[in-house]
Amino acid sequence: MKSRTNIKELFNRVILNNVWYKLLSLVVAVMIWLIVINIADPVTTKTFNGLQVNILNQSAISSINQVYEVVEGSTIDFTVEGKASAVKNLKTSDFTAYADLSQLSPVYATQIDVKCEKNEDIEINTNNKMLRVKLENIATKNVQVTVDTIGEVADGYYVGDYEVKPNMVTVSGGESKIKRIDSVKVSVNVDGAKKSFSDSYEPVAYDEDGKIIDSTNFTYMNNGTIIDSVKVDMTVYKTKEIPVIVNVEGTPNSEYVYNGGFEFTPQTVNIGGNGRLLKKVNSVTIPVDIDNAAGTFESNVDIDDYLPEGVRCVGTNSVVSIRVFLEKIVTKIINFSATDVNLKNLSDEYICDIKSDSNAFSITVQGTESEIAAIDSSNIGAYVDLKGAKKGECFLQIQYSDNIKKLIQDSNQLIHLELREKNDVNETEGPQPTASEVPSVVPEPQTTEAPADVGSTDASYAGDSI
Repeated sequence: MKSRTNIKELFNRVILNNVWYKLLSLVVAVMIWLIVINIADPVTTKTFNGLQVNILNQSAISSINQVYEVVEGSTIDFTVEGKASAVKNLKTSDFTAYADLSQLSPVYATQIDVKCEKNEDIEINTNNKMLRVKLENIATKNVQVTVDTIGEVADGYYVGDYEVKPNMVTVSGGESKIKRIDSVKVSVNVDGAKKSFSDSYEPVAYDEDGKIIDSTNFTYMNNGTIIDSVKVDMTVYKTKEIPVIVNVEGTPNSEYVYNGGFEFTPQTVNIGGNGRLLKKVNSVTIPVDIDNAAGTFESNVDIDDYLPEGVRCVGTNSVVSIRVFLEKIVTKIINFSATDVNLKNLSDEYICDIKSDSNAFSITVQGTESEIAAIDSSNIGAYVDLKGAKKGECFLQIQYSDNIKKLIQDSNQLIHLELREKNDVNETEGPQPTASEVPSVVPEPQTTEAPADVGSTDASYAGDSI
């Protein structure tokens, strides 16, 4: 009994004595412990920016024959709260953001959720960020695939033909974007290339201004199969410089004449093709047809049309510009006098008097403007050939120098002459009249024979007609 009393007294003395002080000490101790813990590993926050949002259940949109375009929320910024030991080593790549299109609201928005697979002892705050989209009906368009080359091939080479497989694709996407598509191209780098090559390239859609169209949610298909690239077989050929030869053919308009004058450019071109074919091509001949042409004739000819198959012009000069000079034909009447007619091959035993009217002669010449402009009575080279002529009166055909002869249209001109022996002149009293002093005019006959009453046939001589 006494022992029980002692225990009770001990309890009261140890436990209950100054109980408020003891409780206060306990609280203080706990507070100190909490302070120590927070100082050693405090709660902290960290902000993460630009995490890409994964979109789930896209089939919920395609199943209603529509496509979506993200208006807001393709990336998300968020904060993480937790112990410093848990937060400080976290990276953006430790998190996954996703939005479920099957949960779209009537305003086409859905919640963005963020998870951390690395550490769950943290709190993630997204501030209720939403993914917002707009919906469009699906449209399709068939477009040919073309090639844009980048860079320059090596010197002495050029890019020839190329083959795209497939060369036609069906583009599927939002109606507004599909309507803007003007072309689909692939970019091929040919810088420094010396031989043909093949590779696969991603197709890119362009509008009519040559700007790239955002291809998000675009689908490229060929024969019902989805494709993400096309194959391009690019041909690279050698080049060679050859001269251009122009061959003028045909007859111009009757009022014009071609005298061989022409000019053209370029006079040399670069061609390209298979090396075996290039060896066989040393020039290119361009025919020019001037049939019924009038004035200056101009023509632009595609040189490729006159190169063998498998060879083509390279560079910018693939068209030759040709100008053929045609001269206008003009007609002119040249009047001349008897004194302009030279006497050739006159025998030393004769003196020749001109019986024709001094101003009775004219010829009609026809030629180019430059030819005719230089002709007058002083340079027509008119003459009569007196070789074999006999004493007495005669009618001889006037002849002309060779350069004038080809231009004369009407040359049947006869001159009336009289040949006398020098001895007869010496026996005659008084001075004899010169050709210019002959008072009478003898009409010119239209034939080459002298009239019967003028003299004997032996005394007349007709020159050869032109």
